[in-house]
Amino acid sequence: MKKWVISTALVAAALAGASPAAAAPPEGKGPPTPPVPASGTLTNCGFPVDIQLTGKVKNITKPNGIVISTSPGLKITLTANGKTLNYVITGVSRYEFLSDRIEVTSTGRNLLLLPSPDGLYLTTGNVNYALNLDFTELRRFSGSGTATNICPLLAP
Repeated sequence: MKKWVISTALVAAALAGASPAAAAPPEGKGPPTPPVPASGTLTNCGFPVDIQLTGKVKNITKPNGIVISTSPGLKITLTANGKTLNYVITGVSRYEFLSDRIEVTSTGRNLLLLPSPDGLYLTTGNVNYALNLDFTELRRFSGSGTATNICPLLAP
């Protein structure tokens, strides 16, 4: 199974070289709100992609343990091979920590990072996916939204 970072909110952690915890968070606790670095480099496309982020990321943990991750005003610039892409990624993701998996619903525009060379996916609309409790991929992208790998747009 492939391991991947699970949300726009966790993009910042991935850019800083961190990854989600190796197990589900303790009861009632969600992933920490990461600081949003100003810049970094990703290798999810199989080649280096320089990024620059601006905006905010916030995680809200509800009493039932569901985590809602928001990113108001979050913008990302991706640069590679002399090409530049700019996206507003202000989507919202909802994480439900079940006994055997993590169910995620992302709405709006989000950037999901899959391990190299699977890519960087811009999702729009309502996209659902599931993770095992160790954050490995269980089910990729279902729902009425779209998922577009943007690596080909930056490829040499």
